[in-house]
Amino acid sequence: MEFENKKYLSFMHKLADVAGKILLKNFKSKKISKALKINNIRNELVTNVDLLIEKNVRKLIQKKFPTHNILGEEGGFDNKESPYTWIIDPIDGTNAYITGIPLFGFMLSLKYKNNFVLGIVDQPIVKERYWNSIDGAYLNGKKIFTSSVNNLSKCIITCTDPNMFVNFSPLNKDIFSKVNFVRWGTDVIGYMRCAEGLVDAVIERNIKIWDVAAVEPILTKAGGILTTWDGKTIGENDTVCASSNEILHKILLKKLQKFL
Repeated sequence: MEFENKKYLSFMHKLADVAGKILLKNFKSKKISKALKINNIRNELVTNVDLLIEKNVRKLIQKKFPTHNILGEEGGFDNKESPYTWIIDPIDGTNAYITGIPLFGFMLSLKYKNNFVLGIVDQPIVKERYWNSIDGAYLNGKKIFTSSVNNLSKCIITCTDPNMFVNFSPLNKDIFSKVNFVRWGTDVIGYMRCAEGLVDAVIERNIKIWDVAAVEPILTKAGGILTTWDGKTIGENDTVCASSNEILHKILLKKLQKFL
């Protein structure tokens, strides 16, 4: 199985290279076309760059592994009834990308049956690439680890947008106002900073599986935990809590469960 993982991981790096070239070529371009997604809560946008990346990545996966399932944010689910499912988020943080702020990333995950086996997150502007293998989590080839902070008052939290929460006011009173500080507007980069120990937790809502599928194996291999607010597997509902360690995770989940 180790050889299998190496084979898939090598291919994932090649796909991240393809996505990265497209992201670099179009970064800060005023010619990016934008459209509002239908039936979304937070006015999410999709661009021609999102669509181009997913189209290219899908095509390469289909050529290399024609029997595998593919789930993409923009292209939906191509179900071949395989135990292997590739999950693509072409740009996590599209709004940041549109505005020329490098808080976004290409995300790709490989799920085998019910397990998120491999994840890769690439930020080509600042040249940061995160991934996991059997033996750990890595940033640009260097092994990374989550923090040991387990006190709420010392905890640093990141989150993409307070508008994710319909009950932001009570959440802020009970959790966000009690931590060291909260950094907003991070998208996938917040989760990656948690994996490398610079951030202690991420709390978000209105999340789809492609938003966190690549995060789960990376964060877990770095020593962290990623679940829904009620401790279930990601994807069971639209909530996500990422923590650097089990003690902090239990503290946060105890508070978060009442806001489901």
